[in-house]
Amino acid sequence: MTEFIRVVLLFFIYSFVGWLWETVYCSIKAKHFVYRGFLVGPITPIYGFGILGVLYFIEPFQSNLVLLYVLSTALVTILEYLTSFGLEKLFHATWWDYHDVPLNINGRVALPVSLFWGVGCVLIVKVIHPHILILERFLAEHFSFYLPVLLIGLIMMDLGYTLANLQSFQKAVTDLQKAINEQKANLQEVFEKTKDEWEERQKTSGTVFGKGIVSKPEKKAAGDWLQAFKESTKTNDYLPRLNYTQRRFLKNFPQLSLKEGKDVNEIRQLVKELRKKK
Repeated sequence: MTEFIRVVLLFFIYSFVGWLWETVYCSIKAKHFVYRGFLVGPITPIYGFGILGVLYFIEPFQSNLVLLYVLSTALVTILEYLTSFGLEKLFHATWWDYHDVPLNINGRVALPVSLFWGVGCVLIVKVIHPHILILERFLAEHFSFYLPVLLIGLIMMDLGYTLANLQSFQKAVTDLQKAINEQKANLQEVFEKTKDEWEERQKTSGTVFGKGIVSKPEKKAAGDWLQAFKESTKTNDYLPRLNYTQRRFLKNFPQLSLKEGKDVNEIRQLVKELRKKK
């Protein structure tokens, strides 16, 4: 029971530390607050699993600094790759992308990033973990197994809520992309019709138009799809609305990439416009 309490508490502590690190780093980088994490609660489980793996699986080699670094780097790289692969297969989306980082593997992991995580693991084992153990012992002594059970219950509810949101999110973005494509098709149809009309007028009137000149009707027809949504009075009637958690997926994961031809940036623009028309 003591080991169970320790493992669960360490998992949640390091999951919170990982969430805090990502939130602070991404907020500074974006110059505004970014609530990171896949779940609603302030935890990022991949950090909890990663650090527990380093603490327990690599424990026999922790006295050797070189082995600790190499094995930690390998372990967290494998974990990050498998997590990226699993999330993509489950939810048809890529949540992070290292294609612009040198020496990457399928954009899921990259050598410079892995080397950084290796340094982080060494610092945690040698410097931070002794202090974390003090916190873990304090929590274990004062809350016994009640706190771990409560935390497990909370994360299970959070996971269930998040998975349900992701399912509805997938359907919503599919509907939004379909609406965008239909709007583009309508604009193209109007553009082609207007173009044909003006070409016919040119032939019958004998007027010569300068090459590359676009008439006002053509400009209106060729206007972007977002402007067409802005001018529509029926937009609110049939398009899905994303809740806070689903909008957070779009806002706080800038490298989010959706499969099956969905354009994340277009969907972000439309969601923002729909919020204005509430």
